[in-house]
Amino acid sequence: MEQTQGSGGMNPEELLKNRRAIADLAGSEDARQLMELLRRQGGQVRQAAQQAAQGSPEQFMELMDRLMKSQEGARLVERIGDQAKKAGLG
Repeated sequence: MEQTQGSGGMNPEELLKNRRAIADLAGSEDARQLMELLRRQGGQVRQAAQQAAQGSPEQFMELMDRLMKSQEGARLVERIGDQAKKAGLG
């Protein structure tokens, strides 16, 4: 009988690597700048993220929409995305 792995078939080593990569991205200067930009735009980031995690993503999507319409926000999101790909997350 074939044994299946959880989390999309990733083994524990891959999960640990991804966890480290995500932590590195979250602590990056670009991520800090992104959070500051969201706060300056009046976003309640933590509350929006919590609501999204509970199945109500509307407030979070509104924040992201405003963010992506700004030149600085779009640039930061793109750079973080590039970093994620280089880390093997995308």
